[in-house]
Amino acid sequence: MPLLNIGFAILMIKMLICTLPAVLGIIMIMSSEESKRGFRNKFCSKVFGMSNAIPYLKFTRTMAVLGTALLAFSLVSTWFLLLRPIFLVE
Repeated sequence: MPLLNIGFAILMIKMLICTLPAVLGIIMIMSSEESKRGFRNKFCSKVFGMSNAIPYLKFTRTMAVLGTALLAFSLVSTWFLLLRPIFLVE
């Protein structure tokens, strides 16, 4: 008897695809101002070589849009990967 069933492994991967983007989106939207500033400074210094290359307002707006897109992707992937086979009987 195998320790890990292939069906269970596929289910875990589907659940990961459905929940990880939602968690990242919520973190991007709900993080504090200090952590957003720190993340912007680290990102700008790694990519551009200076800590304030991107204005803070544009950076927070972009983080909010990306977080919302990740939440939408999570909802759509949850429907197609997990919930649709339960509710739609073929």
